[in-house]
Amino acid sequence: MNKYLSHQVKKVRSQSGFTIVEILVGLVLGVAILTAALNMQSQYKRGFKLSGNKLDMQTNAKFAFEYMGQSLRSAGSLGCKNSQILQGESDVISDGCYGGVCIDFNIPAVAYADFRPGFEIKGYEYTGAGATAPGLPADFSFVASGFNNDDSDVISVSGGFGEVYNLSSEQYLVATDTGFNLEMSGPVNVRLKQSQYGMLTSCYGAKVFKVTNSDASIATGSIQWGSGGGADDNALGQLGKKGLSLVGSGNQREFRRAAVTTYFVGMDPLGDANGVPTLYQDVDGVSSRLIEGVEEMHILYGLSEDPKVRNVADRYVTADVIDAETTATNNKWASIVSVRIGLIMRSIDPVFKSPQAQNKNLACVNYTQTTKTDRFARSTYCTEVSVRNRLVGSRIGDKV
Repeated sequence: MNKYLSHQVKKVRSQSGFTIVEILVGLVLGVAILTAALNMQSQYKRGFKLSGNKLDMQTNAKFAFEYMGQSLRSAGSLGCKNSQILQGESDVISDGCYGGVCIDFNIPAVAYADFRPGFEIKGYEYTGAGATAPGLPADFSFVASGFNNDDSDVISVSGGFGEVYNLSSEQYLVATDTGFNLEMSGPVNVRLKQSQYGMLTSCYGAKVFKVTNSDASIATGSIQWGSGGGADDNALGQLGKKGLSLVGSGNQREFRRAAVTTYFVGMDPLGDANGVPTLYQDVDGVSSRLIEGVEEMHILYGLSEDPKVRNVADRYVTADVIDAETTATNNKWASIVSVRIGLIMRSIDPVFKSPQAQNKNLACVNYTQTTKTDRFARSTYCTEVSVRNRLVGSRIGDKV
Protein backbone atom coordinates (compact mmCIF):
# COMPACT_ATOMS: atom_id res chain seq x y z
CA MET A 1 0.00 0.00 0.00
CA ASN A 2 2.76 2.38 0.91
CA LYS A 3 4.57 1.50 -2.25
CA TYR A 4 1.45 2.23 -4.28
CA LEU A 5 0.90 5.65 -2.65
CA SER A 6 4.54 6.53 -3.11
CA HIS A 7 4.26 5.68 -6.81
CA GLN A 8 1.14 7.86 -7.21
CA VAL A 9 2.80 10.80 -5.49
CA LYS A 10 5.80 10.56 -7.79
CA LYS A 11 3.47 10.34 -10.80
CA VAL A 12 1.60 13.49 -9.75
CA ARG A 13 4.85 15.37 -9.19
CA SER A 14 6.13 14.36 -12.64
CA GLN A 15 2.95 15.88 -14.23
CA SER A 16 3.12 19.22 -12.42
CA GLY A 17 3.07 22.58 -14.61
CA PHE A 18 4.74 26.01 -14.37
CA THR A 19 4.64 27.91 -11.17
CA ILE A 20 2.95 31.29 -10.95
CA VAL A 21 6.32 33.02 -10.89
CA GLU A 22 7.39 31.26 -14.06
CA ILE A 23 4.14 32.17 -15.79
CA LEU A 24 4.50 35.84 -14.81
CA VAL A 25 8.09 35.95 -16.04
CA GLY A 26 6.99 34.43 -19.35
CA LEU A 27 4.17 36.93 -19.73
CA VAL A 28 6.48 39.86 -19.05
CA LEU A 29 8.98 38.60 -21.62
CA GLY A 30 6.22 38.00 -24.17
CA VAL A 31 4.76 41.46 -23.71
CA ALA A 32 8.21 43.04 -24.03
CA ILE A 33 8.92 41.16 -27.26
CA LEU A 34 5.48 41.98 -28.67
CA THR A 35 5.89 45.66 -27.76
CA ALA A 36 9.29 45.80 -29.46
CA ALA A 37 7.87 44.12 -32.56
CA LEU A 38 4.96 46.57 -32.70
CA ASN A 39 7.31 49.54 -32.29
CA MET A 40 9.51 48.26 -35.10
CA GLN A 41 6.47 47.78 -37.30
CA SER A 42 5.21 51.29 -36.50
CA GLN A 43 8.62 52.82 -37.28
CA TYR A 44 8.80 50.84 -40.49
CA LYS A 45 5.34 52.06 -41.52
CA ARG A 46 6.23 55.68 -40.76
CA GLY A 47 9.49 55.36 -42.68
CA PHE A 48 7.72 53.73 -45.59
CA LYS A 49 5.05 56.45 -45.56
CA LEU A 50 7.69 59.19 -45.44
CA SER A 51 9.60 57.62 -48.35
CA GLY A 52 6.39 57.26 -50.32
CA ASN A 53 5.45 60.88 -49.70
CA LYS A 54 8.90 62.09 -50.74
CA LEU A 55 8.60 60.13 -53.97
CA ASP A 56 5.15 61.65 -54.57
CA MET A 57 6.51 65.15 -53.90
CA GLN A 58 9.41 64.59 -56.29
CA THR A 59 7.09 63.28 -59.01
CA ASN A 60 4.62 66.14 -58.58
CA ALA A 61 7.42 68.72 -58.68
CA LYS A 62 8.68 67.19 -61.92
CA PHE A 63 5.22 67.43 -63.50
CA ALA A 64 4.85 71.04 -62.31
CA PHE A 65 8.18 71.98 -63.90
CA GLU A 66 7.21 70.27 -67.15
CA TYR A 67 3.90 72.15 -67.41
CA MET A 68 5.41 75.52 -66.61
CA GLY A 69 8.50 74.87 -68.71
CA GLN A 70 6.40 74.14 -71.76
CA SER A 71 4.57 77.46 -71.42
CA LEU A 72 7.75 79.44 -70.83
CA ARG A 73 9.65 77.87 -73.72
CA SER A 74 6.86 78.78 -76.14
CA ALA A 75 6.26 82.31 -74.80
CA GLY A 76 6.05 84.78 -77.68
CA SER A 77 5.63 82.08 -80.31
CA LEU A 78 3.92 83.39 -83.46
CA GLY A 79 3.83 80.46 -85.83
CA CYS A 80 7.05 80.05 -87.79
CA LYS A 81 8.30 83.39 -86.45
CA ASN A 82 8.30 85.02 -83.06
CA SER A 83 7.80 88.52 -81.75
CA GLN A 84 11.53 89.26 -81.77
CA ILE A 85 12.30 88.26 -85.36
CA LEU A 86 9.41 90.37 -86.65
CA GLN A 87 11.16 93.55 -85.57
CA GLY A 88 12.30 95.52 -88.59
CA GLU A 89 10.35 93.53 -91.17
CA SER A 90 9.64 95.58 -94.29
CA ASP A 91 5.94 94.74 -94.57
CA VAL A 92 4.74 96.26 -91.34
CA ILE A 93 2.43 99.18 -90.79
CA SER A 94 4.11 101.23 -88.09
CA ASP A 95 0.89 102.79 -86.86
CA GLY A 96 -0.54 99.33 -86.23
CA CYS A 97 2.49 97.89 -84.47
CA TYR A 98 3.65 98.01 -80.90
CA GLY A 99 7.32 98.32 -80.06
CA GLY A 100 8.28 97.78 -83.71
CA VAL A 101 6.47 94.45 -84.02
CA CYS A 102 3.70 94.00 -86.56
CA ILE A 103 0.80 92.57 -84.55
CA ASP A 104 -2.77 93.84 -84.38
CA PHE A 105 -3.40 94.05 -80.65
CA ASN A 106 -6.44 94.89 -78.64
CA ILE A 107 -5.96 98.20 -76.84
CA PRO A 108 -8.27 97.88 -73.81
CA ALA A 109 -6.58 97.61 -70.43
CA VAL A 110 -7.99 94.21 -69.56
CA ALA A 111 -5.57 91.53 -68.46
CA TYR A 112 -6.71 88.84 -70.85
CA ALA A 113 -6.39 91.07 -73.90
CA ASP A 114 -2.87 92.17 -73.02
CA PHE A 115 -0.66 90.55 -75.67
CA ARG A 116 1.93 93.31 -75.84
CA PRO A 117 5.32 92.34 -77.29
CA GLY A 118 7.97 92.38 -74.60
CA PHE A 119 5.47 91.37 -71.93
CA GLU A 120 5.02 87.74 -72.98
CA ILE A 121 6.40 86.86 -69.55
CA LYS A 122 5.41 88.88 -66.53
CA GLY A 123 5.92 88.01 -62.88
CA TYR A 124 4.49 89.11 -59.56
CA GLU A 125 6.80 88.91 -56.56
CA TYR A 126 5.39 88.08 -53.12
CA THR A 127 6.53 90.91 -50.85
CA GLY A 128 4.78 89.97 -47.62
CA ALA A 129 1.46 90.73 -45.95
CA GLY A 130 -0.45 89.33 -48.92
CA ALA A 131 1.03 91.86 -51.36
CA THR A 132 2.87 91.44 -54.66
CA ALA A 133 5.00 93.77 -56.74
CA PRO A 134 3.85 94.66 -59.29
CA GLY A 135 0.30 94.33 -58.01
CA LEU A 136 -1.78 91.53 -59.48
CA PRO A 137 -4.37 92.75 -62.04
CA ALA A 138 -7.88 92.86 -60.61
CA ASP A 139 -9.06 91.39 -63.93
CA PHE A 140 -7.58 88.05 -62.91
CA SER A 141 -10.64 86.23 -61.57
CA PHE A 142 -8.65 84.28 -58.98
CA VAL A 143 -7.32 87.58 -57.60
CA ALA A 144 -10.79 89.06 -57.30
CA SER A 145 -11.92 85.91 -55.47
CA GLY A 146 -8.84 85.83 -53.21
CA PHE A 147 -7.96 82.27 -54.26
CA ASN A 148 -4.18 82.65 -54.56
CA ASN A 149 -2.07 81.96 -51.46
CA ASP A 150 -0.30 85.00 -50.04
CA ASP A 151 3.13 83.42 -49.63
CA SER A 152 3.92 82.55 -53.27
CA ASP A 153 4.95 84.32 -56.46
CA VAL A 154 2.70 84.39 -59.54
CA ILE A 155 3.80 84.23 -63.20
CA SER A 156 1.88 84.92 -66.43
CA VAL A 157 2.79 83.81 -69.95
CA SER A 158 0.98 85.16 -73.02
CA GLY A 159 0.96 83.81 -76.55
CA GLY A 160 -0.22 80.78 -78.47
CA PHE A 161 -2.05 78.13 -76.47
CA GLY A 162 -3.11 74.61 -77.39
CA GLU A 163 -3.30 72.99 -80.81
CA VAL A 164 -2.22 74.58 -84.10
CA TYR A 165 -4.65 74.52 -87.06
CA ASN A 166 -3.86 75.11 -90.72
CA LEU A 167 -5.88 77.40 -92.96
CA SER A 168 -7.58 76.00 -96.06
CA SER A 169 -4.99 76.23 -98.81
CA GLU A 170 -7.40 77.66 -101.41
CA GLN A 171 -8.28 80.71 -99.32
CA TYR A 172 -7.16 84.15 -100.45
CA LEU A 173 -7.37 86.76 -97.70
CA VAL A 174 -7.91 90.43 -98.46
CA ALA A 175 -7.67 93.40 -96.12
CA THR A 176 -11.43 93.68 -95.72
CA ASP A 177 -11.98 90.07 -94.65
CA THR A 178 -13.37 89.41 -91.18
CA GLY A 179 -12.74 85.69 -91.02
CA PHE A 180 -11.38 82.53 -92.61
CA ASN A 181 -11.82 78.76 -92.68
CA LEU A 182 -9.61 76.08 -91.21
CA GLU A 183 -8.45 72.95 -92.99
CA MET A 184 -10.90 70.35 -91.66
CA SER A 185 -9.87 67.23 -93.57
CA GLY A 186 -9.78 64.24 -91.23
CA PRO A 187 -10.86 64.24 -87.58
CA VAL A 188 -10.33 67.80 -86.33
CA ASN A 189 -11.60 69.04 -82.98
CA VAL A 190 -11.33 72.83 -82.74
CA ARG A 191 -10.70 73.54 -79.05
CA LEU A 192 -11.88 77.12 -79.06
CA LYS A 193 -15.05 78.88 -77.94
CA GLN A 194 -16.79 82.14 -78.69
CA SER A 195 -15.29 85.21 -76.97
CA GLN A 196 -11.91 83.56 -76.53
CA TYR A 197 -8.88 84.98 -78.34
CA GLY A 198 -7.35 83.71 -81.54
CA MET A 199 -3.99 84.22 -83.22
CA LEU A 200 -3.61 84.14 -87.00
CA THR A 201 0.04 83.84 -87.99
CA SER A 202 2.26 83.44 -91.00
CA CYS A 203 6.01 83.62 -91.53
CA TYR A 204 5.65 87.38 -91.95
CA GLY A 205 3.28 88.57 -89.27
CA ALA A 206 0.54 87.82 -86.80
CA LYS A 207 -2.78 89.12 -85.64
CA VAL A 208 -4.54 88.65 -82.28
CA PHE A 209 -8.31 89.07 -82.07
CA LYS A 210 -11.43 88.08 -80.19
CA VAL A 211 -13.38 85.24 -81.83
CA THR A 212 -16.98 86.35 -82.23
CA ASN A 213 -18.86 83.61 -84.10
CA SER A 214 -20.84 80.84 -82.39
CA ASP A 215 -19.40 77.64 -80.97
CA ALA A 216 -21.39 75.63 -83.53
CA SER A 217 -19.81 77.45 -86.48
CA ILE A 218 -16.35 77.29 -84.87
CA ALA A 219 -16.75 73.50 -84.73
CA THR A 220 -17.12 73.49 -88.53
CA GLY A 221 -13.81 75.32 -88.93
CA SER A 222 -15.14 78.86 -89.40
CA ILE A 223 -13.30 81.61 -87.48
CA GLN A 224 -14.70 85.16 -87.46
CA TRP A 225 -13.72 88.44 -85.84
CA GLY A 226 -16.73 90.74 -85.72
CA SER A 227 -16.89 93.83 -83.57
CA GLY A 228 -17.59 91.73 -80.47
CA GLY A 229 -18.76 93.47 -77.34
CA GLY A 230 -17.66 94.68 -73.95
CA ALA A 231 -14.36 96.17 -72.84
CA ASP A 232 -12.41 93.87 -75.16
CA ASP A 233 -14.47 94.71 -78.27
CA ASN A 234 -12.45 94.12 -81.44
CA ALA A 235 -13.67 97.49 -82.73
CA LEU A 236 -11.68 99.15 -79.93
CA GLY A 237 -8.50 97.48 -81.09
CA GLN A 238 -6.52 97.88 -84.30
CA LEU A 239 -8.31 95.50 -86.63
CA GLY A 240 -8.41 98.15 -89.34
CA LYS A 241 -4.60 98.14 -89.60
CA LYS A 242 -3.84 94.80 -91.21
CA GLY A 243 -0.26 93.94 -92.12
CA LEU A 244 0.39 92.87 -95.72
CA SER A 245 1.73 89.58 -94.35
CA LEU A 246 -1.77 88.20 -93.76
CA VAL A 247 -3.18 89.15 -97.13
CA GLY A 248 -3.18 86.63 -99.98
CA SER A 249 -2.59 82.89 -99.69
CA GLY A 250 0.20 80.52 -98.67
CA ASN A 251 2.96 81.76 -96.33
CA GLN A 252 2.44 78.77 -94.00
CA ARG A 253 -0.54 80.42 -92.36
CA GLU A 254 -1.67 78.91 -89.07
CA PHE A 255 -4.27 79.57 -86.44
CA ARG A 256 -4.31 78.75 -82.75
CA ARG A 257 -5.87 80.03 -79.59
CA ALA A 258 -4.15 83.02 -77.97
CA ALA A 259 -4.30 83.19 -74.21
CA VAL A 260 -2.76 84.53 -71.03
CA THR A 261 -1.74 81.53 -68.93
CA THR A 262 -1.08 82.29 -65.26
CA TYR A 263 0.36 79.94 -62.65
CA PHE A 264 -0.43 80.50 -58.99
CA VAL A 265 -0.59 78.51 -55.75
CA GLY A 266 -3.97 78.13 -54.05
CA MET A 267 -5.81 75.65 -51.89
CA ASP A 268 -7.84 72.69 -53.09
CA PRO A 269 -10.76 73.26 -52.81
CA LEU A 270 -10.19 76.88 -53.78
CA GLY A 271 -10.64 79.22 -50.83
CA ASP A 272 -10.54 76.41 -48.24
CA ALA A 273 -7.84 77.24 -45.68
CA ASN A 274 -7.75 73.59 -44.58
CA GLY A 275 -7.42 72.23 -48.09
CA VAL A 276 -4.37 70.90 -49.93
CA PRO A 277 -1.91 73.49 -51.35
CA THR A 278 -2.01 73.12 -55.12
CA LEU A 279 -0.49 74.65 -58.24
CA TYR A 280 -3.21 76.08 -60.47
CA GLN A 281 -3.18 77.03 -64.14
CA ASP A 282 -5.46 79.93 -65.00
CA VAL A 283 -6.21 80.37 -68.72
CA ASP A 284 -8.10 83.55 -69.52
CA GLY A 285 -9.94 83.54 -66.22
CA VAL A 286 -10.64 79.82 -65.89
CA SER A 287 -8.58 78.26 -63.09
CA SER A 288 -7.84 74.54 -63.21
CA ARG A 289 -6.12 72.39 -60.61
CA LEU A 290 -2.76 71.31 -61.98
CA ILE A 291 -0.46 69.71 -59.38
CA GLU A 292 -1.34 69.05 -55.75
CA GLY A 293 1.15 69.41 -52.91
CA VAL A 294 2.80 72.63 -54.17
CA GLU A 295 2.96 74.76 -51.02
CA GLU A 296 5.06 77.69 -52.23
CA MET A 297 6.50 78.90 -55.55
CA HIS A 298 9.28 81.47 -55.84
CA ILE A 299 10.88 82.74 -59.03
CA LEU A 300 13.96 84.58 -60.28
CA TYR A 301 14.24 86.00 -63.80
CA GLY A 302 17.47 85.91 -65.81
CA LEU A 303 18.10 89.17 -67.70
CA SER A 304 20.36 89.40 -70.75
CA GLU A 305 21.74 92.96 -70.71
CA ASP A 306 25.21 92.78 -72.23
CA PRO A 307 24.95 93.82 -75.91
CA LYS A 308 28.12 91.88 -76.71
CA VAL A 309 27.04 88.57 -75.14
CA ARG A 310 23.52 87.88 -76.32
CA ASN A 311 21.06 85.31 -74.95
CA VAL A 312 22.96 84.78 -71.70
CA ALA A 313 21.55 85.86 -68.35
CA ASP A 314 23.81 88.49 -66.79
CA ARG A 315 21.91 88.60 -63.51
CA TYR A 316 18.91 87.03 -61.79
CA VAL A 317 16.38 89.28 -60.09
CA THR A 318 12.87 89.15 -58.71
CA ALA A 319 9.78 90.53 -60.47
CA ASP A 320 9.60 93.60 -58.26
CA VAL A 321 13.11 94.62 -59.31
CA ILE A 322 12.23 94.27 -63.01
CA ASP A 323 9.08 96.30 -62.53
CA ALA A 324 10.94 99.06 -60.68
CA GLU A 325 13.63 99.28 -63.39
CA THR A 326 11.23 99.27 -66.34
CA THR A 327 10.67 102.69 -67.90
CA ALA A 328 8.94 104.04 -70.99
CA THR A 329 12.18 103.60 -72.94
CA ASN A 330 13.69 100.57 -71.22
CA ASN A 331 11.41 97.54 -70.84
CA LYS A 332 13.27 95.06 -68.64
CA TRP A 333 10.58 92.40 -69.08
CA ALA A 334 11.74 92.07 -72.70
CA SER A 335 15.25 91.13 -71.50
CA ILE A 336 14.18 87.90 -69.76
CA VAL A 337 15.96 84.93 -71.36
CA SER A 338 15.60 82.37 -68.58
CA VAL A 339 13.39 81.70 -65.56
CA ARG A 340 14.53 79.97 -62.37
CA ILE A 341 11.72 78.35 -60.40
CA GLY A 342 11.85 77.01 -56.83
CA LEU A 343 9.06 74.91 -55.33
CA ILE A 344 8.40 73.89 -51.74
CA MET A 345 6.40 70.68 -51.88
CA ARG A 346 4.25 69.46 -48.99
CA SER A 347 2.90 65.97 -48.35
CA ILE A 348 -0.82 65.54 -48.93
CA ASP A 349 -1.43 63.76 -45.60
CA PRO A 350 0.26 64.12 -42.18
CA VAL A 351 3.39 61.97 -41.91
CA PHE A 352 5.02 62.66 -38.55
CA LYS A 353 3.64 61.35 -35.27
CA SER A 354 3.95 64.75 -33.61
CA PRO A 355 4.28 68.32 -35.00
CA GLN A 356 7.71 69.20 -36.40
CA ALA A 357 9.09 72.73 -36.86
CA GLN A 358 10.38 73.21 -40.43
CA ASN A 359 11.58 76.16 -42.51
CA LYS A 360 12.79 74.99 -45.89
CA ASN A 361 15.42 76.94 -47.81
CA LEU A 362 15.32 77.50 -51.59
CA ALA A 363 18.91 78.54 -52.19
CA CYS A 364 18.35 78.63 -55.96
CA VAL A 365 16.00 81.61 -55.61
CA ASN A 366 17.39 83.09 -52.36
CA TYR A 367 14.33 82.32 -50.28
CA THR A 368 13.81 80.84 -46.81
CA GLN A 369 10.38 79.69 -45.78
CA THR A 370 8.65 81.00 -42.67
CA THR A 371 8.74 78.27 -40.00
CA LYS A 372 5.88 75.79 -40.25
CA THR A 373 5.00 73.58 -37.27
CA ASP A 374 2.81 70.64 -38.21
CA ARG A 375 2.92 66.93 -39.07
CA PHE A 376 3.45 67.31 -42.83
CA ALA A 377 6.66 66.42 -44.68
CA ARG A 378 8.29 68.94 -47.03
CA SER A 379 10.93 68.96 -49.77
CA THR A 380 12.43 71.59 -52.06
CA TYR A 381 13.04 71.42 -55.81
CA CYS A 382 14.47 73.85 -58.38
CA THR A 383 14.73 74.13 -62.14
CA GLU A 384 15.72 76.68 -64.77
CA VAL A 385 13.95 77.17 -68.09
CA SER A 386 15.39 78.94 -71.13
CA VAL A 387 12.92 81.10 -73.05
CA ARG A 388 13.53 79.77 -76.54
CA ASN A 389 11.85 82.62 -78.39
CA ARG A 390 14.16 85.06 -76.62
CA LEU A 391 17.31 83.20 -77.64
CA VAL A 392 17.30 84.11 -81.32
CA GLY A 393 17.65 87.33 -83.28
CA SER A 394 17.60 90.77 -81.74
CA ARG A 395 15.45 91.94 -78.89
CA ILE A 396 12.18 93.64 -79.57
CA GLY A 397 11.55 97.32 -78.99
CA ASP A 398 11.82 98.76 -75.51
CA LYS A 399 8.68 100.87 -75.74
CA VAL A 400 6.26 100.24 -72.87
